[in-house]
Amino acid sequence: MLPPANKQPVDHLSLRSHLPAKLPPYLLTTFVVITCFAIFVPLNPDMPDKGIDQPWISSINEARSKSESSERLARIDQSWVLAMNEAVARHLRFGKQIVFTFGPYASIYTQSFHPATDRLMMFGSTLLAFSYAIALLYLARGRGPYILLALMLFLATFPSRDMLLLSYPLLLVLCAVKFANFGDLRKSGNLGWLHTLALVVTFSALGLLPLIKVSLLFPLALSLTVVYSFILYCFPFKQTIPLLLIPFLAAIGFWIIAGQSVSDLPAFLHGTLLLTSGYTDAMSSPWVAWPGVIGFGFVFTYVTISAIVFFSVVRFNRLTFWSKWPLGFFCAAFLLIGFKHGFVRTDHVFIAFNLLVIIILAIGFLYTNRYLVASLSVAVALVVGISFRQEPILTKEVKETFGVGTATQGKRRGEILTFISKRALGTFSRITYQSTYHTYASAWEGLRLRLANGNALRNRFQGAIANIRSEYTVPVLKGSADIYTYEQAVLLTSKNAWDPRPIFQSYSAYIPALAELNEQHLRGANAPDWILFDLMTIDDRLPSIEDGVSWPALLDNYTFVSFDGQFVLMCRKQVLQARSSYQLIDQGTYRTSSTVVLPDTHGPLFAEVNLKPTLAGKLWMILFKPPQLNITVNMGNGVSRSHRVISNMMTTGFIVSPLVSDTAEFASLVAGDRRFEEKNRVESISIAPSYGGALLWSGTFALTVKRYQDQTIPKSTGEAGAAGIMPTPAFRQLH
Repeated sequence: MLPPANKQPVDHLSLRSHLPAKLPPYLLTTFVVITCFAIFVPLNPDMPDKGIDQPWISSINEARSKSESSERLARIDQSWVLAMNEAVARHLRFGKQIVFTFGPYASIYTQSFHPATDRLMMFGSTLLAFSYAIALLYLARGRGPYILLALMLFLATFPSRDMLLLSYPLLLVLCAVKFANFGDLRKSGNLGWLHTLALVVTFSALGLLPLIKVSLLFPLALSLTVVYSFILYCFPFKQTIPLLLIPFLAAIGFWIIAGQSVSDLPAFLHGTLLLTSGYTDAMSSPWVAWPGVIGFGFVFTYVTISAIVFFSVVRFNRLTFWSKWPLGFFCAAFLLIGFKHGFVRTDHVFIAFNLLVIIILAIGFLYTNRYLVASLSVAVALVVGISFRQEPILTKEVKETFGVGTATQGKRRGEILTFISKRALGTFSRITYQSTYHTYASAWEGLRLRLANGNALRNRFQGAIANIRSEYTVPVLKGSADIYTYEQAVLLTSKNAWDPRPIFQSYSAYIPALAELNEQHLRGANAPDWILFDLMTIDDRLPSIEDGVSWPALLDNYTFVSFDGQFVLMCRKQVLQARSSYQLIDQGTYRTSSTVVLPDTHGPLFAEVNLKPTLAGKLWMILFKPPQLNITVNMGNGVSRSHRVISNMMTTGFIVSPLVSDTAEFASLVAGDRRFEEKNRVESISIAPSYGGALLWSGTFALTVKRYQDQTIPKSTGEAGAAGIMPTPAFRQLH
């Protein structure tokens, strides 16, 4: 139980007395509400888009036309945005048929329009906007308007959906701290209807967060623990029970409103734990967009400012001991979450400093000092600088002028810096006042559009779908279909029945349980009738490792039909095999960095590797991210290649020989081209961490090598030539 704080009784507060002073209260309230609506509610939503610009498409097409590997150019597309909306529209079961890092309210995060999810998106985002405004107005009570204005303008200028959603539980914790320490209401008094309504609205919004993005579940649980502690201190126990139940009942209600069954909610939460547990190892990335010295400078700066914030909070003498220390550790936990969000994938570094600014400004509602002001200045400067570096128009101009990947590969840096400096003024204006103006103007345009023309958004949606469809036309296929390894929009915009594997983006099936869900989907009664396969991996991963355990299932249960230069088309067989047939070839334990010679045998070799982090590595993974694992494959033709591998993905296994690097080679594999198998046969492999040696990863790994056996695939004699299966002009129109 928290000890009593030094509080002075005050009279029951009217709505007007809750509003910040020194500005007309209704004017300031209106500004806060309008801003919250502009940043939360997608009145003018985005339309479906693969998120891939024309220079990237041109580079991919050029590589394919020259029979070069396009894998090095691969990156995450935005097809998952449309896929999440389609999953809700088609009433797929989240946690069962769909397991992903987002829930049925993902459109609140993506702000992407779909006719079937627009009402859910508007309802949920409106609730969040109201709740955010209520929390801010309560925190700003008794303080000058400047902190509130600064926070509103910062959120409108530098929007970040991740940090916007993550900051909401933080605001409620600060509200609870203020309530417990500064005597806003009589502790023993009953709540008025206005305060009760505010609590119901703000607590209900908490229940919505994990249904938007599942990674918000942990910070939500952490914030509820702190908030409930203060509630139990401030209110009689009988009044507390209903408040404790609101977020849980709201989550169930929102889940049902989204068309989901309550019985699937535990599976959804279990999928959340699975996805969270493997994220750091699988999705981490090295410093690419920034030189390493600058990247680690960001890390040092973030950690230093976080330490200053923590010690500033716990030294604040106007809070009781039992308030400031829980608040200090809560802020530390949120800063760690922001650190992981921003630095696991280094292209998200903007997110980390964005949260840092929000936390410092939010703490400013309780108190300010010179340490917080100095920390805020540094954090804002970094947000501006990072936004400048990542500004879309400038990035596009650099790509078009110097080529895709030139900047990230460190080439022609002097020329690029000169090019950027000439465009500095225009870029700075776009990321500052033009960005602020766009937030409000876009919201107004969207409101006008919705009121003036009810079909305008639907027409734009249909145009966007047609634009994606024009990039690649999928023929109408009899039965259901799925697409590998991502690019779901290609299939979703066609007129085919979508039957996705549970983890529908292969790069996200990064722990054994998830990979096996996808494999079993190909072996079950509901397996799709058709498979479109384009081998595109992310982060320079070994191509055969993403959904690697599903490759034997594809060989078992699907027949090669055609390859058109981009996609392999495969048709499901009449009889499905429940498991693959292997012949054990070799099994042993080897040291990392050593060269392991593979058995000389015909047919695809399937490898299972067990390489785990040490205790120090696990701790480092919690606090930051582990060194990446790399595999070097040496082929019989004298060619060696190095790729990234994921520890958990190697556990379930992958085809290690022949080396399959692109879609054309995958076509050769599934067609049973013996000449290709011999040409790309892997003689030896070596696995090693990028740094740390045996300190963070075990110094040894267990390797099991098995020969895949499938007598149903006819073996070609290799007349296809050195390039394997040659592309056909187009898919046949199959009915």
